[in-house]
Amino acid sequence: MVRRQTPRPSIPIYVWVLALLVLALAAIACGLWALYFWRLQGPPGGLSPTPIIWTATPMPTLPPSPTPTETPVPTPTASPEIAIGRYVRVSGTGGAGVSLRQDPDVNSPRLAIGQEGEVFIVVNGPRTVGGYTWWQVRDPTNEARQGWAVANYLQPVERP
Repeated sequence: MVRRQTPRPSIPIYVWVLALLVLALAAIACGLWALYFWRLQGPPGGLSPTPIIWTATPMPTLPPSPTPTETPVPTPTASPEIAIGRYVRVSGTGGAGVSLRQDPDVNSPRLAIGQEGEVFIVVNGPRTVGGYTWWQVRDPTNEARQGWAVANYLQPVERP
């Protein structure tokens, strides 16, 4: 007697896909669960983390800074050798230069600045205004550059 096999009904493909998806999710969940419990036990060897206790550190106290002292403005004395037609060199300004003013007065507009070491020729003066002796000087290389300068910052020199 030959038995005939009856065909079994086939399982649709979407059921297989769904089953594989459920198995994959179960495997991921088990892996995460194992990882979580493995981390709770800590590293092998029984080491445990050292607690850190934060404390405030006092800020260092800076020593008081010294009070700056005012540097006195150099005031060389005027030389009696300054005269009209002679040459003078700007000197004693501490590198700041001397103001060449429109009129012999500290409030008169500044026309230019004679730099330390620069040589001028005296064209007018002297005039005493505001407690200063003033001489009108001119740049020997540029006749348009001239003005009144305080004698305290002019030093007579021989022809350059």
